[in-house]
Amino acid sequence: MASNTYDAVGNMEDLSDVITNIKPSTSTTYSMFGKTKATATYHEWLEDEDPNTGNDNKKVEGFTYSTAAGTARVRLGNYTQIMSEGVEVTETQNTVDKKGVKDEMAHQLAKKLKQIAKDCNRAILTQSSRIAGDKTTARQMGGIPYWITTNVLANEGDARDFTTKLLGDAQEAAYAYSNGEADTVLLSPAQKRRVNAWTNGATKYMDEGATKLASKISVYESEFGIVKFVVERDLADSVVYLIDPSLWKSAYLRPFAKHPLPKIADKLQEVVVGEWTLEAKAEYANAAIKDLKLATLS
Repeated sequence: MASNTYDAVGNMEDLSDVITNIKPSTSTTYSMFGKTKATATYHEWLEDEDPNTGNDNKKVEGFTYSTAAGTARVRLGNYTQIMSEGVEVTETQNTVDKKGVKDEMAHQLAKKLKQIAKDCNRAILTQSSRIAGDKTTARQMGGIPYWITTNVLANEGDARDFTTKLLGDAQEAAYAYSNGEADTVLLSPAQKRRVNAWTNGATKYMDEGATKLASKISVYESEFGIVKFVVERDLADSVVYLIDPSLWKSAYLRPFAKHPLPKIADKLQEVVVGEWTLEAKAEYANAAIKDLKLATLS
């Protein structure tokens, strides 16, 4: 019997869209995405493209039926990524009275869970490549930068300001596909300041419900409807993403769980470990705006 998935043969193939209920943590983009289940280290799903627009559909009385072959679904996949954090606390520290903390191990583990949530969020936002891995190389899932390839508004490396026109161009590109509505803009804190400086008279609102999810979320009304801005520290200032959160899911091969380690010293040791990947459906209903700069704010 093989001791790892690289040497093993006969492991079941995964084509899963089964929903799993894993509590999302405090990181905004990670928390927005739905949850599903993976059953192999290469998680696969099927994508069925919808028509871009409706057709003029009218028939005369007594018309003859006609049919057309259905379009084939597309098979996509992403590698699962193992994430873990560990903590140790001496038996003495865990036992003595502490102000504000009853159980030192529980307190430290809670901090580790928040860290993993931030790590998950960063992986989604920054990982631009997939790595299959081997016995000495960790697997890596492709994040949003890897998946969005159809609607990429670049400028041949020449940096330009993030403007309402660029946002409108990205919305128009994503709007051309009927699979979803890209209504969420992911951007860096510095680019959010650029948005705040827009003075074209467009309406800005505060979404009080959504603000509970992030440090600051505001919305903006454009020609294609209202979009929500989500500030993400891990994003570079040079890129902005326009996404439909309903088209993205976190797929868990092993939901995060804590595991006490065997006691070999006068201390407690526990790890939190899980394995998951990002499922991306209809990437062409999202958009990326690249080659952005930060103009001087007045």
